[in-house]
Amino acid sequence: MVSKQRFGAPRVLRYLLSLSLIFSLAASASGRDFPGKQSDWNGFVRHDFEVAGKPLMVIEPKLAAAGRPWVWHGEFFGHKPAPDIELLKRGFHVVYASVPNMLGCPEAVDHWSKVYDYVIKEHQLAEKVGLVGLSRGGLYCYNFAIAYPNRVACIYGDAPVCDFKSWPGGFGKGPGSPSDWKLVLKHWNFKNDEEAKAFTGNPVDNLKPLAQAGIPLLHVFGDADEVVPWEENTGLIQQRYEQLGGQIKLIRKPGVKHHPHGLDDPTPIVEFLERHCLSPLVRFKVSNLSRPLAKDESGFVLHKIESPYQDGVTELKVFGPDPQAKPASLRLLLVLPVEKQGESRWGDALMAIRDSGSESLSQLLCVEPSFSALPWYADHPSDAKIRQESHLLEAVLPILRWHYPAVRNDRDGRLLVGFSKSGFGAWSMLLRHPDIFGRAGAWDAPLMLDKPNKYGSGAIFGNEENFKGYAIPDLLRSRSAVLTQNEAPVRLFHAGYGNFQSEHESIEELLQSLKIPHSYRAGPQLQHHWTGGWLRAMVDELMVE
Repeated sequence: MVSKQRFGAPRVLRYLLSLSLIFSLAASASGRDFPGKQSDWNGFVRHDFEVAGKPLMVIEPKLAAAGRPWVWHGEFFGHKPAPDIELLKRGFHVVYASVPNMLGCPEAVDHWSKVYDYVIKEHQLAEKVGLVGLSRGGLYCYNFAIAYPNRVACIYGDAPVCDFKSWPGGFGKGPGSPSDWKLVLKHWNFKNDEEAKAFTGNPVDNLKPLAQAGIPLLHVFGDADEVVPWEENTGLIQQRYEQLGGQIKLIRKPGVKHHPHGLDDPTPIVEFLERHCLSPLVRFKVSNLSRPLAKDESGFVLHKIESPYQDGVTELKVFGPDPQAKPASLRLLLVLPVEKQGESRWGDALMAIRDSGSESLSQLLCVEPSFSALPWYADHPSDAKIRQESHLLEAVLPILRWHYPAVRNDRDGRLLVGFSKSGFGAWSMLLRHPDIFGRAGAWDAPLMLDKPNKYGSGAIFGNEENFKGYAIPDLLRSRSAVLTQNEAPVRLFHAGYGNFQSEHESIEELLQSLKIPHSYRAGPQLQHHWTGGWLRAMVDELMVE
């Protein structure tokens, strides 16, 4: 029997208060607390108000995505709006701070910093933003990212200006814009043309902070651009960014001039921004991220991760100097375990690093991921819970990039080390992803393994066809051009043996025949263990410039 209760005044009041709280939380979660004049923009609410005395426009999604991601336009907001409309549908906020005709000068960047502080503190947008630089908007986006790299998730440039000497200066292939060149002289406080032409602080000259922060770039450009010549802007960015170990993707529009901008199908733009602007905490549950980070009795920071690429909860152990040190001041050493989580027959990898006595430790953030199955650093062809490569690339690296600002995220800042199975893994990861990892060291490892039929490899690789994509000899042959071009530095290191002397001798012959730069220390025979004796020498050699 259901009892009847009176819906009296106190109950009504409590009900109304609860509704008020629910709607208040919903409004806060969707960003409806923005001030200013409201209007419609393609079916979404637009807010116009001021921050620090200058106009700011925010368009809010109908329901904010988890983590409250956002994109920020440098200039010409509203031109070719298809990507913004789709991002709004996916829960992004869209922001435009109007400081026209300032061409990304220090004063404009300083104002952008004030806007960033405002939307982060007052409206809890994500700590990293995707920047959209269309034409001259590229100067705003790149100069802000150079000044504040840890605030930026990625940059999408559409025929972007990356050097004011190219445009509006017109000192290259393009005609320039004399009236806008006067604005450069004014806002950058140059005395004359000669002083401006001697300036070395344009984006094309100053990409290192972006590369070390791991900021991915996407440029869409017409290769017949007569206003902002792509060779002087996008072309130089690509060449220099890749040399610095940064990641950039180009979408070329053959025969297209400066206009029209954008793409007929904006999907590649939208997917790029969505992929890089979403915090890894949206996809993964990660423990122990409050500041200061809690350490265990061994001095390690321990994170527990729920990743779709692993079966259950795995761990991420971190050891190194203060993670709040100067941004991008530490190289990343991924210490790859030999055994699955919870097993230590061959020793404790991170403890061996800690106790190695290596002088390099003051310059390293050492990170040991764990895996729910025996680690061979491969993705199983059908089992979604055995995707070890994806776990490392899609979970571990983004978590470190977002939450450890002291660590470098460029190719040359990422090092891999392991022995036995994890030595195989270190080399296969670098050879499969030479744009992501800079150096890999292995000792006493089965580097010549030709079939997934030993040491528990079959259960991880699944079949021979899948294994072929990870086999070291095949990868060396297919990547030899990358590893030998332009006086390439040494990126592969191998040394010593306990069980796999013949493997190292054979791989050495192959390396020499392919003329791949490498380092090899033959012997002596040592214990097959993390503390066997090769770890310190390997770490120190990986760190030699």
